[in-house]
Amino acid sequence: MTATLRDVKLLIVDRDGVVARDPDGRTARTDGWQSQPGSAAAIARLVHGGWRVAMMADSGPLVRGATDMAGLNAMHGRLLDEIEAAGGHVDAVVFVPPADAPARLEHAAASLGDALARMGATPADTVLVADTCADLEAGHAAGCRPVLVLSGHGCAAFDADGLPPGTVVRPDLSALAAELAP
Repeated sequence: MTATLRDVKLLIVDRDGVVARDPDGRTARTDGWQSQPGSAAAIARLVHGGWRVAMMADSGPLVRGATDMAGLNAMHGRLLDEIEAAGGHVDAVVFVPPADAPARLEHAAASLGDALARMGATPADTVLVADTCADLEAGHAAGCRPVLVLSGHGCAAFDADGLPPGTVVRPDLSALAAELAP
């Protein structure tokens, strides 16, 4: 029998475009990030529905020299505080190379694989939620089940027609949470 999305109990959510708004993908200031509407409440709903949640973050701000690790931690801290205030939590932050990095797909898939091993999850039991083809491809390469959300850059990714096989499409993280944790 093929597992449905509800059978999977680890969600990896992409930071940019799914949890946080970052229109140009280059914000590197704590005050420059805002959460996507409803994302903190959606993560809380998922957690209370029995899901484990990890957040995937590319290391672009570090690679570009736009911030250091302390600055990036401060940005993540702001998002994580908002999620906790909504009643949820994130079990791990998984760093992957930025979309334009050489051999990005292989390195991102390896980073995701390492995170799954640390969390005791299997790829088949993991859903990766993202708004770009590059992130969905990395999740698919790691064996995760890809879900495209149309928030962030999701509409452009959908229109580009380069989604990995089996990609499920949902309007946003709130809609997915309502489906997975009714």
